[in-house]
Amino acid sequence: MEKITKDIILDYQTYLTHYRTKGNEPLSNKTQNLKLNALRKFFVFLIKKDLILKDPTTVLAFQKEEQRLTRNILSEKEVFKLLENLKPREPIGIRNRAIIELFYACGIRTSELCTLKVQDVDLKEQTVTIVKGKGNKSRVVPIGQYATYYIELYLKKARKHMLKGKKADLGYLFLSQRGNPFNRTTINKCVIGSILRKGLIEKSISCYSMRHSIATHLLRNRVDIMYIALQSFSEMIKLKYEGERVDFELTGERVEFKSRDLFEVMTGSRFEE
Repeated sequence: MEKITKDIILDYQTYLTHYRTKGNEPLSNKTQNLKLNALRKFFVFLIKKDLILKDPTTVLAFQKEEQRLTRNILSEKEVFKLLENLKPREPIGIRNRAIIELFYACGIRTSELCTLKVQDVDLKEQTVTIVKGKGNKSRVVPIGQYATYYIELYLKKARKHMLKGKKADLGYLFLSQRGNPFNRTTINKCVIGSILRKGLIEKSISCYSMRHSIATHLLRNRVDIMYIALQSFSEMIKLKYEGERVDFELTGERVEFKSRDLFEVMTGSRFEE
């Protein structure tokens, strides 16, 4: 290992820069950085184990990664097309519609949705309480009447079917077909995977795409930046602002709404087409 010098490391970085895939495509900056980071961690490990004296990877300069902000973000038309085609005819369909409505109504994080419990939903006040979200902080989020309607429908007609054969109900709001609480992987596979298999959306989306989508729609509808921050989108605001700066204007004034859920969440009234 001592024979690996900084020059060899730089040669490897040059090799990655000029490498072409079978389709004659260059490696993305992100892919190059992943490979270089793995190499750096390996040499850090060797240093810690006293197997080498010097780390040759200190010479590495990582590539600047492009921010593909709109690649998997749905337009408002795409969201409404998706919702219109999610017909809640059977328990799984009702559950999936409730999940997508909730994602789009408030931009809840995937991890937060997976840990929601029935007791966290207030159907009368049309809110959900997110207990110990990111940063171990709790918050109450308005969800509007559409998400409320489908969550109530799910609780009345679908959730009990998910619990068939289960000895105990742990209280989680959304359950898999086997009655287990979701995690990031299973919710994408069961809910988003179902949407993609039906061909309802051409883009390669995930649950996180819904969160990105509502944040972008709020900004494009000129919703007050402080409201968006309070809805726990603060970690996205700078990124979105840089990517959407030609498409919206941030003001503190009252705004004109263009979509039913954005209007409803902000005003508590139903949006009339």
